[in-house]
Amino acid sequence: MTSLLKILNNPLALLAVMVIVWYPTRDFLALTGAIMIFVTLQVVLEKVVNGEVPDFLFGSWCLLIPLGSLTLFFRDPLFLQWKFSIVYWLFGLILVVSRILGKKDILKSMLSLAGPQLKKVQDRVWRRANYFMALGLIVLGFLNLYFIYLGDGEDAMNLWINFKFYGATIYNFLLFAAVGYYIFSNLPEDSSSSSRSDEIEA
Repeated sequence: MTSLLKILNNPLALLAVMVIVWYPTRDFLALTGAIMIFVTLQVVLEKVVNGEVPDFLFGSWCLLIPLGSLTLFFRDPLFLQWKFSIVYWLFGLILVVSRILGKKDILKSMLSLAGPQLKKVQDRVWRRANYFMALGLIVLGFLNLYFIYLGDGEDAMNLWINFKFYGATIYNFLLFAAVGYYIFSNLPEDSSSSSRSDEIEA
């Protein structure tokens, strides 16, 4: 189960499932069902293997199930398509609100797992990175809406699917790469030099 969970948690796993389902069928109902099954399986395995479900995954699942069900019931992809914008906006706002009101930097908590030296990065750097990430997610939500309504009929669905498969994936990669570069480029000199010396000794 642990190995299966690692596979499902790969950011490209859901994208691969969407590609496998969409291109042979061109059926948004089959696509919606596949996404719902995939994310539900993630939630169940997280609970079984780790005893708890990450907040981001649980929040996304709580939106997916009702909106996905409405998509299946009304045979209208708009409910599923809007779900992605809502998720982007929601987590962008969470990054901002948690920083302003709770004084908790969620981005720092997540990225600090990449290396203990990141804990030495100045707070102003984390604050800027946090707000930049939040802005990037909110902008992505509006881009998602733009591609939802860009075309007409079947062309509209194809345009949105292509954006979701390729555009949003590239956008997310560049967003995270930019944030990561900014944080690592602002590592204190003693941290960066000590990490390099550790690599040489190894």
